[in-house]
Amino acid sequence: MNATEIKAELKYFRGSTIYYKHLFPGKSPILLTEGCNYVREKCQAYWLFDAILSYQEDIKLSGVFFQVWTLELQEKDLTWLLTCREDKGKPPLITQKIEYSDFPLKKLIIWVIDKVALLPSEY
Repeated sequence: MNATEIKAELKYFRGSTIYYKHLFPGKSPILLTEGCNYVREKCQAYWLFDAILSYQEDIKLSGVFFQVWTLELQEKDLTWLLTCREDKGKPPLITQKIEYSDFPLKKLIIWVIDKVALLPSEY
C-alpha cells in the first residue's frame, strides 16, 4: 500500500473493540488498538512499537500516563525523529534519531495512555 491509501484507511479508525499485545523481550507488553495494529501490519512497523515499548520503563516516563509519540521524517537529511512528549507543546521527554526507515508516511502520531497505544482518532 502507498502512503495515500494508508492515510485514507487511517481516517476510518474510531474507537477500538479489539486489542492486540505487542511484546518485546524482557518488557511488559503494551496493548495496541485496531488502528495501531493496522499501522504495525500494513506499514511493517513492528520496530516502531518495539521502540515505544522499550522506553516505557525509562525514568523520564515514570508517572507519565499520557504520552504523545511522534515519528516524523526530517526532510533536510532524510532521517527520522521519534519523540515522546507529555502533551502537545511540551518539550520532548524522549528523542531518538533513526538513520533510515522505509516507513510510508511522513508523520505519524500515536498516543500511549496507561500502556495502551492508540491513534488520536481512536480516543
